[in-house]
Amino acid sequence: MQYRQGYQPPPLPAPDKPKRISKKAVALTLAALVLCALAVGGILISLSIRRTNAEHQALKDAVTAYDGVFAPNIVVDGVNLEGKTPQEAIDAVWEQICTRKDSWTLNLNYRGHTYYTMKYASLDAEKQQVYTLLEELYRLGKLGTLEERKAEIDALRESPRIANTPGFEINQAELDSVLSQIQNSLSWAPMDAYLVAFSPDLEDPFTIQPDHPGSALDVEKVKQQVLSMAALGQSGDLELEPETLPAQVTEADVRNQVTLLCKAVTPISTSSSEYRNSNIRKAFSYINGTVVAPGDTFNFNKITLDRTFENGYRPAIEYGEGGLETVGIGGGVCQASTTVYLAALQSGLEIVERSPHADQVSYTTFGQDATVVYNRLNLRFKNNYDGPVYITARVETVGKSKSRYQCVVCIYGPSLGEGVSYKLRTQEQVEVIPAPLNVSYVKDTEHQHVTYTDETYLYREARDGFINETYLQKWQNGQLISETFVSRDECKAREAVYLVGTQSR
Repeated sequence: MQYRQGYQPPPLPAPDKPKRISKKAVALTLAALVLCALAVGGILISLSIRRTNAEHQALKDAVTAYDGVFAPNIVVDGVNLEGKTPQEAIDAVWEQICTRKDSWTLNLNYRGHTYYTMKYASLDAEKQQVYTLLEELYRLGKLGTLEERKAEIDALRESPRIANTPGFEINQAELDSVLSQIQNSLSWAPMDAYLVAFSPDLEDPFTIQPDHPGSALDVEKVKQQVLSMAALGQSGDLELEPETLPAQVTEADVRNQVTLLCKAVTPISTSSSEYRNSNIRKAFSYINGTVVAPGDTFNFNKITLDRTFENGYRPAIEYGEGGLETVGIGGGVCQASTTVYLAALQSGLEIVERSPHADQVSYTTFGQDATVVYNRLNLRFKNNYDGPVYITARVETVGKSKSRYQCVVCIYGPSLGEGVSYKLRTQEQVEVIPAPLNVSYVKDTEHQHVTYTDETYLYREARDGFINETYLQKWQNGQLISETFVSRDECKAREAVYLVGTQSR
């Protein structure tokens, strides 16, 4: 709005004068306000009291709901005791305990046989422990102020209290007694194998008592297994496993001490007389079954005795002085001594004494023979092993023949080693000895070929002699390990021998 120059606005009206309020009105107003405030405060106090009473009652109701019964979420052995009276809780828990107790059994077995069935011992000792546990749990939510009780109840709702009654036990005195009896049944000492008998006429001449392992039950180990399973309530079977105790000497050990070291065989000529065969059998009868202890010496002449009628020997052809055949008591025994020599030498035994024949024999290579003459020439060998050696000797038929025989000597003793054996090798005629030029004349006193003094008979032609060398070879698994010189034997050169008669015409 524009005003003209010199214009003046109208003046504002003057304000009204305030009215004066009397002191009495002020007092009445204040009184009214105080009364109003008191009324509002009373209403508020009344409402607070009512609310407090309701909360208190709710708290009380929540707590007293478990008076006389177990608080919530209290579990014993899997049984929830919430809301149960003490007696109900005892009955429920005890029933569970009895069911568990009666359901546990443990069979102590061995190879299909049940020695004993274990059960828990009487529960009398556990009753007081169960009562004490339930009494402790029953107090939960029942001690302190309502607020403290309520807090404990609420805590149980959040986190259940889970408890177990004490583990069952078994009667250890009973267990010890049972295990002691089982131990006596399942424990025994091992039995070593041993040589029962040496029967030289049997195909297998050795009767051996086999070894038997022992047994030992670790009672303490079994006891701990039983106690552990009882504590965990594991029913079932417990297989007893006694420890096997090996024998110190097994059947194989004994057999290793009586292995066949060598079987020597020499053929008996079909022209050998019955008496000669009888003499061989007689010598073998003395030798068969001989046992030579370690370090002892086998003595052929001592064992076979003097070749006499009294000792069972008979007259038969034998080699006499100069290589001539003569009849003597015990003829043929040299074949027995030769066969024994072959067996002893190839068994690795130490030959102490041995003599070759003066001439070749029909039953073995010259240089592999051994002649004997009582009180003059002998065959002896030493047992150089750490165990005894056993000798079998007999005359056998060859195959199914009833007229062909052979000498068989076997020597048994400690094993020579895995795959070890001995063989003889004879290098023949390493040297030749020319026959002598002179001639021998022998009287035919028996008149077998000539009778009169002017008659002669060529009994033996002149013959060169020779020398053979014999070696003992040691073999292992088909490989030659060593070769040892044994002997150098001379088959003597022989002059011609003529028989002449003894009677004049």
